[in-house]
Amino acid sequence: MTNRPFRPLNHERDIKAIQRIWIECGWIDDEDDDRKIVSDFFKTGETEVATIDDVAECSVHWMPGQIQYQQETLALGAVTAVTTSHVSRKQGFAQELTARALARQFESGKDVSALGMFDQGFYNKVGFGTGPYETFIQFDPSSLMVNTRARPPKRLTEGDYKQVHRAMLNRKKFHGAVDLFPPEAISFDLRWTEKPFGLGYFDGPNNSLSHFIWGEMKDEYGPYEITVRAYQTTDQLFELLALIKSLGDQITSFSTLEFGEFQLQDLLKQPFRTRRSTRGGKHEQLLQSVAYWQMRILNLESCLAKTHLPGPGIRFNLEIVDPLEAVLNERSGWKGLSGAYVVDLGPESGVRPGSDKKLPTLRASINAFSRLWLGVRPASNLAITDNLSGEEGLITALDKAICLPRPHLGWDF
Repeated sequence: MTNRPFRPLNHERDIKAIQRIWIECGWIDDEDDDRKIVSDFFKTGETEVATIDDVAECSVHWMPGQIQYQQETLALGAVTAVTTSHVSRKQGFAQELTARALARQFESGKDVSALGMFDQGFYNKVGFGTGPYETFIQFDPSSLMVNTRARPPKRLTEGDYKQVHRAMLNRKKFHGAVDLFPPEAISFDLRWTEKPFGLGYFDGPNNSLSHFIWGEMKDEYGPYEITVRAYQTTDQLFELLALIKSLGDQITSFSTLEFGEFQLQDLLKQPFRTRRSTRGGKHEQLLQSVAYWQMRILNLESCLAKTHLPGPGIRFNLEIVDPLEAVLNERSGWKGLSGAYVVDLGPESGVRPGSDKKLPTLRASINAFSRLWLGVRPASNLAITDNLSGEEGLITALDKAICLPRPHLGWDF
């Protein structure tokens, strides 16, 4: 990795090369509007590029944000775009640039990092662990069992991105909820939506946007896909559901990533009968589950300091293997979290370097420990499929100690 051709993005110098990479990857079409969105996107966040003959051929972009852990918040680095051109594949650029981005995130005070993966395995090599299953649902809006009557909404456009961003920051949040700080982060989501629709209500302070849905229209009868949504109260949630139901006179189906805090099937009339009668059709009622995002701990001390678990508590040795160390082995400064620690988990948790011969030992990759800490899967599950091991009594104690709600980002990136 000596003298690898990496440097910070120079927007004026590199943007045409970045646009070409995105076209080659199939992320955008070779059109002026798409090129403009990419140009604006790379004016936000931080980006480092890898070059061949001094031309940018790979880039990694990330933005600052935060993630909710129970009732606490932690600083987040969101890896928002990893792209490699056709001429620079299999050079190790994407992996090394991602590793360097993680080091930069740690050095700038981020506690955790997260990303959406193109497939499982690649980002594991820099310490990311897979999140829980998320449920994608397609349903007939007229089958929603809600009695609320929706008021006439206001139309939203991409020009309302600052209002949409503020509503996302102020939305009702649960364990695992993510915020991205630059308002432009949501602007790109809106601008990249084909055939967009946006409907919402301005019930917040100073007539600010309080609850809304945004998405993509497909054909006259749908499916309509909801891609962004927010609400602050249960009453607002049910008004949005009533709004969706009111569109059922014309639209045969809606699709959306299920709201993480409840099961939408609970509110559907005869879901199994509808599934049977629509099977194989364009408007089929379906539920599909996929784990598509990953995260990892960057700052172990700060993450555990904000971990508050009920019960008497548990103390153990933790031996962590962080694959980031091998990728950054020639870099000065932070190289990940490999090492030995003593961990306390309970109402007040913490960690310190070292080991105690009197304590049981948990051995884990940072990938697996991050999943355990976030509540993705219990220790006994991770011991089967991931790099995590320990004596049976310790695994059982961890299962009892770490009982968290399923984490749900509520914001795709």
